[in-house]
Amino acid sequence: MKKNIFAIILSMILIFSLPITMAVKAYELPAYVSNSYENYNQSTADYNLSQVRRSRSRSHSHYRSHSASSNSIDLAIYCIAGLIVLVFTFITFKINKKKSTKVYKNIPPIFPHNANMQIAKYIYKKDENFNLEKFLNWVKNIFLTLENAFSQRDWQKIFTFESKELFEEHNAQIQELISLGRVNIKDNINIIDAYLHKLVIDGNSENLTVSIRATMNNYIVDEASGSIITGKKEEVFDTIYQMTFVRTNGIKTTIINGESITKIEKSDWTLTKFEPVDNNFVDDISGIVFNNNNKF
Repeated sequence: MKKNIFAIILSMILIFSLPITMAVKAYELPAYVSNSYENYNQSTADYNLSQVRRSRSRSHSHYRSHSASSNSIDLAIYCIAGLIVLVFTFITFKINKKKSTKVYKNIPPIFPHNANMQIAKYIYKKDENFNLEKFLNWVKNIFLTLENAFSQRDWQKIFTFESKELFEEHNAQIQELISLGRVNIKDNINIIDAYLHKLVIDGNSENLTVSIRATMNNYIVDEASGSIITGKKEEVFDTIYQMTFVRTNGIKTTIINGESITKIEKSDWTLTKFEPVDNNFVDDISGIVFNNNNKF
């Protein structure tokens, strides 16, 4: 934006300086004409001196002719330079306008509490094989796989890491899209952040909730015509999802060849909930929670 303003100011200076330059040059010309006229009407008593003055008058006339030619060249240069700057400014404006067509919608109403350190420290005590960074990267891959599955309407991609109940729920949603002849396009997915939010422990299981924030284009098109039914291509949704994973209490992270298992095909954790954070979300419980609701 600042570059555009600078270019416009520069072009305006070049353009508006033309009349000023021409006025100055025009003001200088009468002085030459007046001097020539006075030299021409001097007494002819001394013929040689008169000839010299006439010679000067002719040289002044030649100078004026040269100066006029120089003014024309200056004018042409100013015009060309101003035109180039204006064209450059116009092209830059059009390019920036295309880049700024994105419209951000659905800004998260609340950001769930980040309890990374508290939860990770607790898990490490019971599961020394747990790796926070690798686990969060694995969650990000799960998120991308899930969103792509909706776009491609391929429910088999999400079968390996979801619980039976959640798989049936998502499968029903995809089947409905297929029966209606619609495609839910989710493009340009960009994961901004992912962190541990809550760990609920009961007698039999550990329920670990991860908050993941991402932006994406999200719209629905008609499969036959390709026309957009819901949403717009340029709309960018900024959303936070809550993904809850469950594993049996006391289970440690599986290690194969010295590496913890963080693959979609095989994991100790199973995805049981996948919900967006909306206006109804209440961030009242986070960190480590036991089944008697005591927080530590």
